[in-house]
Amino acid sequence: MSGSAESLEAIVAELRGRRLADVTYYPLTIGDDGELAGEWDFGDWHEPTMGIELIFRSGHRYSAIWNNTFGEYGLEIFPKPMSGFLLIAPGGSVAVPVSDHPDWAGLIGKKVIAADISWNHDPGTAVRVPSAIRLGFREATVWIAAGRSAGSGPAATFRLGTDDVMVVFSPEMSLRAGIPEVADRTSGDRPVRSNWR
Repeated sequence: MSGSAESLEAIVAELRGRRLADVTYYPLTIGDDGELAGEWDFGDWHEPTMGIELIFRSGHRYSAIWNNTFGEYGLEIFPKPMSGFLLIAPGGSVAVPVSDHPDWAGLIGKKVIAADISWNHDPGTAVRVPSAIRLGFREATVWIAAGRSAGSGPAATFRLGTDDVMVVFSPEMSLRAGIPEVADRTSGDRPVRSNWR
């Protein structure tokens, strides 16, 4: 495992056992007035293009963003606030609080019981890119991925490995978006799909 992969694995491991306190999206904006470039809520998936900040009851802040540390765009998470990556409004990205959104509200105050990386393996090369971070709560699973939609509604298609962030709230949507399954370390790295329910 490369140093970058080991570092990312260690940061993701830090999320286990922490209680979620707040969630903020950073959607794409246009112009200097912070106008949102488009809709970000599509039911069982959201598209906060620039990233998402997770705040835990311990006071720790983690920013999930797209990045190209692994040679291609992937989802990475860093133990620092989003202001370390983006210029925040006025004059920059708009922070959109989503803790009261129905998809997040039931998870506020809940403990992350599992946190894993969904790696994309290119069969033609040795390149591994983190496609998504999977957060497991007793009540639900959330995937934060580097990817975007092409269109909306039932006909939407998805592309991973882009300079965009999307959030997925159901195993069915995770499959539809093409998020790779997480390797189960206890079964010889056999891929597994679980929603910890």
